[in-house]
Amino acid sequence: MSWLPLLPLLGVWILVVMSPGPDFLIVLRYSAGGSRRSGVRAAAGVVTGIGVWAVAGLFGVTVLVQRFEWLYTTARVAGALFLVAFGVATIRAARRQSPPADSDTADGDTASADDAAPAVNPHGPGRLREWRAGLLTNLANPKALVFFGALFASLLPHRTDLVMRAVTLGAMLAVAFAWFSAVAFLAGSPWITRGYRRLKKRLDLLTGGLFVGMGALLIPR
Repeated sequence: MSWLPLLPLLGVWILVVMSPGPDFLIVLRYSAGGSRRSGVRAAAGVVTGIGVWAVAGLFGVTVLVQRFEWLYTTARVAGALFLVAFGVATIRAARRQSPPADSDTADGDTASADDAAPAVNPHGPGRLREWRAGLLTNLANPKALVFFGALFASLLPHRTDLVMRAVTLGAMLAVAFAWFSAVAFLAGSPWITRGYRRLKKRLDLLTGGLFVGMGALLIPR
């Protein structure tokens, strides 16, 4: 099968994955507040979540969720609670912060991951914590399942075989990881991390508020 029929799908996906949202925010915060490596690990978690939703949408789980609406509602409530809790934890941590020191770290890659966003489990290993934060942030939005179901139903050719579906999924995940890794690399630049640390408290309060707001939008009306 030719790649040409898949180009519209990949084009739409590139635009969607680059749009700002919770995934972008979590990678940005771990990179600017921690290091590029922290941001890349958070990006890997985000892409893992994307893979979960995409596989579910690719193999028709959307139909199951539409049939049993309570599953979707439960997932939305759980996702909303996670985002709100993460936002509140960020705000509380920001309020406890001491004034920034005058000296800045010269290299963003040498900054400690402990300065990053509040962990889902503050006692867990740093690397796993960052990956898990990215994963849970992405999984917190079950609307992604509906999106992938609609995307594949409308733009994926009906006679696409299993191998081509796997290749399409791999291409989508590669695009997502490349984008979020680029965000992590840019946000982890020394001049950005220095600016972030000077305004850390204000930025963390803003970030926490955004997470709370996004979580509130997920609560079923």
